[in-house]
Amino acid sequence: MKLSLVLFFTFFTVIGQNIEGTILDAETNQPIEFVNIYVKEGQIGTTSDGMGKFNLISNSELKSTQMVFFTILGYHPKSYSVLELEERNYVVYLQKKTENLNEVTLSGNRKRKPSIAFTKLASLPVGVHNFGSTIVNGNIYIHGGDKTFFRHEIRIALENSLTAEEFMRKIQNNQNWKNHSDALQIYDIENDSWDISDLKFRKRAYHRITTVKNHLYIIGGKRLSTNRMHEYLDDKIEVLNLSDSTIQIDHINPHQALNFAAFSIEDNIIVMGGSTKRKLDGPKTYSNLSRLYNTKTGYWYDLPNMTTAKEINGVTIGNKIYPIGGYKEKPLKEIESFNLETGEWQIENELPFGLANPAITSYKNTIYIFDHGKIYTFNTLSKRLIEFNIDLNIHEAQMLYYENKLYIVGGRYEERYKSEPLNGLYSIHLNEFENTKVIQSLSK
Repeated sequence: MKLSLVLFFTFFTVIGQNIEGTILDAETNQPIEFVNIYVKEGQIGTTSDGMGKFNLISNSELKSTQMVFFTILGYHPKSYSVLELEERNYVVYLQKKTENLNEVTLSGNRKRKPSIAFTKLASLPVGVHNFGSTIVNGNIYIHGGDKTFFRHEIRIALENSLTAEEFMRKIQNNQNWKNHSDALQIYDIENDSWDISDLKFRKRAYHRITTVKNHLYIIGGKRLSTNRMHEYLDDKIEVLNLSDSTIQIDHINPHQALNFAAFSIEDNIIVMGGSTKRKLDGPKTYSNLSRLYNTKTGYWYDLPNMTTAKEINGVTIGNKIYPIGGYKEKPLKEIESFNLETGEWQIENELPFGLANPAITSYKNTIYIFDHGKIYTFNTLSKRLIEFNIDLNIHEAQMLYYENKLYIVGGRYEERYKSEPLNGLYSIHLNEFENTKVIQSLSK
């Protein structure tokens, strides 16, 4: 069923309010750029542009008494009610902190750490990569994933054998092992402890988990045949009710794919992109399809296609979906957005180099992107991408946000002729990004 943009608009558009204004220096009357403007209730925020202008967008009507805050380093903070802003014609003047200039200068020149610091937490009971993950009520849920351990024994033996006999002996020691997990691993953030659910799930990997009203929807991915010689797209949706720990199976899933994107918005799940591959060594077929699944009715709807068929992952912020990187014959660099109200696609920025399957999460208007020793922040308002180093050489992990911390979990370690799943869990406090050296800052 094709979902018209009019119907599509009704799913996601709510009554809202925009506050547009200008911020000026009280002494020079010059515009001030990069001022933080926010309303504490509802976590609404934006920044001023080079002309000092701002556009504060709220998905709900703001009360006349609600306070809007204006802050920037080197100026006295100010706050006005919505009514007071209207009375001032939405022009705000900020006063410089002239008495604290020395302190500001010292702060700006302080020595920053070379890489993002992190804390190692309790390890996953089962190391996996390309799994499904979500976070609900202070618990991280990890389902399934690829447990495959791989060593290229022939290449290793060729480089490390002095005789033919030694070569033959070494290639007989085959340590390769291919398997997927069916475990639901649950991490209690407060107690730093893991548990494995007794519930029985399907073995699958390269899938997604999304949450709708205390239900986990386990969608897509692939499963292995009993002899592990064949791969099959998983056509079942497993729905876990967290309230009573029961599992229901939905047998209809028109979007069967690997490494696709999945997002939950109210009672709906949006899926897009991905690839299909039915033979272990066969070529991939990439998808540009986008669909919406209404969890109340069980109906599926077609949405506007992606601009490019590819494997993809991303996040939702406000009325936009942000796909990051991806893969189509090679790792991709684009940071895109899809407007849920207009159905329009747009290029927002580019990564320094392609990332096939980065770990992605978001908080407020910032997207966090991690893969193999690099972590990026992307501000969806300023379109600025900032790169940091981090001493975690991990591929295909997942990253989640909870209470001012990022959690990086699982993934895969890769060296020249070896690949194995990892069981690490690490936390990063958001303050680390203020205290760490910026490698580069990129604007569109």
